[in-house]
Amino acid sequence: MESLANTSELSSTPLCVDLDGTLLNTDLLFESLVQLLKKNILYIFMLPVWLSRGRATLKHEIAQRVEIEVKMLPYHEPFLAFLKQAHAQQRPLYLVTASNILIARKIAEHLNMFSDVIASDKHTNLKGKSKGLALKQRFGEKQFTYAGNDTSDLAVWQYARTAIVVNAGKKLQAKVQRMIKLEQVYPSNIHLIKILPKVLRIHQWVKNFLIFIPLLAAHRLTDIELLTSICLAFLAFCLVASAGYVINDIVDLEVDRQHHTKNQRPFASGEVPILYGFLLIPILLGLSAILVSFLPLMFGVILILYFSLTLSYSLWLKCIVLVDVFCLALLYTLRVIAGVVALQGFNLSYWLLAFSMFLFLCLAFVKRYSELLHAHKLNKKQAEG
Repeated sequence: MESLANTSELSSTPLCVDLDGTLLNTDLLFESLVQLLKKNILYIFMLPVWLSRGRATLKHEIAQRVEIEVKMLPYHEPFLAFLKQAHAQQRPLYLVTASNILIARKIAEHLNMFSDVIASDKHTNLKGKSKGLALKQRFGEKQFTYAGNDTSDLAVWQYARTAIVVNAGKKLQAKVQRMIKLEQVYPSNIHLIKILPKVLRIHQWVKNFLIFIPLLAAHRLTDIELLTSICLAFLAFCLVASAGYVINDIVDLEVDRQHHTKNQRPFASGEVPILYGFLLIPILLGLSAILVSFLPLMFGVILILYFSLTLSYSLWLKCIVLVDVFCLALLYTLRVIAGVVALQGFNLSYWLLAFSMFLFLCLAFVKRYSELLHAHKLNKKQAEG
């Protein structure tokens, strides 16, 4: 955090605080959308209808139907500490957000330090120019400080006295600095390239080496043509598996935030925006589809089955006793089957199939037992995650 102004001179200036990406390391629209679709996937057909009536209506309709656990949201802790200090010094604070008023009020009530909440409603999407004009009318031009993070906030900063820039890049910071005086700067900590391996869970790709078992069992590892095919299959499986991990992490946001270790996952912690996850999923699946085009058609079928089962597991099956364990075992076994199918002309060994299913079922039971044992130690009724 950098201090670029004497804040003692501004202690009486109203501080208007943006929510998404500023006070929060997440976007409430996407948080709400995930919760809505988890509640009922059929709402996906209503989204275009609501959006056709405007973004304000879309946000309002979603907000009416979801319950966000505001205590577990990923707050920008250094900036939140600054706000608490400002509140203790009796500086007037206002929560000003493009998020819907229903959710914004819950966050304000939880933090208990804002004098008022100015937010989007059913008819007005309070973002960019509309937010700037609303604050100008409320406080007067150059009579307030605004804390934001996005290029759309430039339309607000033009009316502000000073600026606080949070989670923004150097280019935006430079633009704001040319407009008005900077009070505080909290640089962005998002380094997507560095965090990408964690997002994709590359360490989990080791499971996909099961695809090599049929080739290893046939003692054909030195066959370049077969090895090339199995490597393509491995990469395709890894990309699809990572797409499944991203979906699982987005679906399990609230659950992960209550977990003792999973709360550090990129999406749950707010380290990576949910929007990036939504964009990453089709990219991963598209790249996998390109690799599959060089492999037998049946391999593509197995991969689709694997992805469908992974999706079903993330959304429903992992909550059903015993079914979750058999599902895990099947997901492992499908990797071995995929390895056979990728090697066109190889026959599936029923002995290998039976042995794999038995082995992976035992491992799945051990995994669940360890989770239940940990939950028992924490006096919880069920395993976490």
